[in-house]
Amino acid sequence: MSSVDVPDMVSYPLPQSSSSYSGHTPSSVAMVSGLHSSKMNCTRIFNLFCLYGNIEKVKFMKSVPGTALVEMGDEYAVDRAITHLNSIKVFGKRLNVCVSKQHAVIPSQVFELEDGSSSYKDFAMTRNNRFSSAGQASKNIIQPPSAVLHYYNVPPCISQDHLLRVCCSTLLSSESS
Repeated sequence: MSSVDVPDMVSYPLPQSSSSYSGHTPSSVAMVSGLHSSKMNCTRIFNLFCLYGNIEKVKFMKSVPGTALVEMGDEYAVDRAITHLNSIKVFGKRLNVCVSKQHAVIPSQVFELEDGSSSYKDFAMTRNNRFSSAGQASKNIIQPPSAVLHYYNVPPCISQDHLLRVCCSTLLSSESS
């Protein structure tokens, strides 16, 4: 295969007139609605959105059940999240992800979610943010959610059978709780 045949890496630059902004000024805060109230929490929102940019803060809205604000590292991350997460189904409910009118997430009216966790969480200092440096960000593969599990840095002693047993036992224990 010659260098001419090698496809370029996929990138997601912010379009000049992004359809996801539709009249809104750019913001690093996304609003996500349609969340399953008993199954979603701040950590699960982080796990869903961190694939598209650094997560600063997550806050569930007390006045609008099933809705959360997600403050991301920049407006480009919000645009990537909207592109890949808007209209997907999570726990049987279709998400609506859009640019928020808010420009920051403020920890007011914190309450307890159905699972007992806090409705607000600050992720700014977590090591699990994947876009902390240009080098780290360049290694990220930006893609929509799928049924494929990408698992990196597997110890050589772990067999496929062992990994399958761990996944099955985790799935069974999460279904019983």
